[in-house]
Amino acid sequence: MTERKLIDVLTTVCEEEKKAHNGFVWLTHEGHWRAPNITAVFDSQAQLNTALSQGWDMDFINKVNIALASIKSRADSINFASEEACKKFSGGNWQVHLTKAHFTKEYFTKEQRH
Repeated sequence: MTERKLIDVLTTVCEEEKKAHNGFVWLTHEGHWRAPNITAVFDSQAQLNTALSQGWDMDFINKVNIALASIKSRADSINFASEEACKKFSGGNWQVHLTKAHFTKEYFTKEQRH
């Protein structure tokens, strides 16, 4: 299995989710392909908050988990952030922002819960 297959399945999820026109704009991953940390990004914090209040996150997590299972992978965490928050807290630098953990909501696998 390769990083390329992870990118392929996540791209498929991303492109499908963008069709909802709810403010979701892109996703990224960090870490090893077998246990990536996924971050879903919305344009604005208001759009993200609305999507979360409507349960969009649970549907998204399900789709990501199905996609990852197809390549024998499992998310280490799934996070939700916005372009607006990145600009506010990290000056628009996503590398910095992802390390600061300014996420609106974050889900971990069962092994990580205490």
